[in-house]
Amino acid sequence: MAMEITNNYRSYVAQGMAGNSAAGSTKKKETEKTQETAENSKFKKTAEYANELAKLVPSVDFKVGNVCSSAKSGKSLTVNPQLLKKMQNDPEKEKDMKDMIKGVESMSRLAEGMAKATGWTIVYQHSYIDENGKYHCRMQTRNDGMLKMSAKMREERKKISEKLFEKTKEKATERKEKLAETLEEKKAEKAGDGSAYNKAEQLLEEKMSASQDGTIYLNDADMKTIIEATKEEDAGKTTIKDQPQVGANLDLQI
Repeated sequence: MAMEITNNYRSYVAQGMAGNSAAGSTKKKETEKTQETAENSKFKKTAEYANELAKLVPSVDFKVGNVCSSAKSGKSLTVNPQLLKKMQNDPEKEKDMKDMIKGVESMSRLAEGMAKATGWTIVYQHSYIDENGKYHCRMQTRNDGMLKMSAKMREERKKISEKLFEKTKEKATERKEKLAETLEEKKAEKAGDGSAYNKAEQLLEEKMSASQDGTIYLNDADMKTIIEATKEEDAGKTTIKDQPQVGANLDLQI
């Protein structure tokens, strides 16, 4: 009889353990499924957010990643995934980074226009914004006009470009010294030749002229100059748009 009680007890315990194991397994699967659903939802939300940001830079290939593209062709902007998280949780950070992304679009168009106007070709242009919101860019240009010249002519053209670059630096230094003299000159510089857009244009021109092998690098400070140009250009467009059109509000009486 004692043996029977023991066997029944053991059978009961075994059944209980099996039931607990099955329940635990089911609960674990449910937890994993919930986590998977949450991760999928989060991934979908981040992907949708990235797609919205991509609309700010229609002329380049928008990517999410940890490094700048190493491709030898095309134009791209890669944004660090950790930065995307910060942007989604910090409105101020989001505003600043959206300005920078818009700046990449402006820089791309400005560089393309300057290259065409001066006989250059942009082979590739790859930008990267790191986890801390710092901007990095590597651009490769090719002087098509120089390729068609003889070796002697290329050397002469190179010397002329170097002299032009030195003159540009000298003029920039002189301008800086004059700006420091009086407040009036500062205002004149801001309103005239020293506008943000002209500074951005000059920045890219100097980078192209100074490059020995056609490779151009832009950093965070360079992008801030271009961002100011973007804001200035946008402000100008808004002013023109808001101006009343001639004859729009005239009451004609006969």
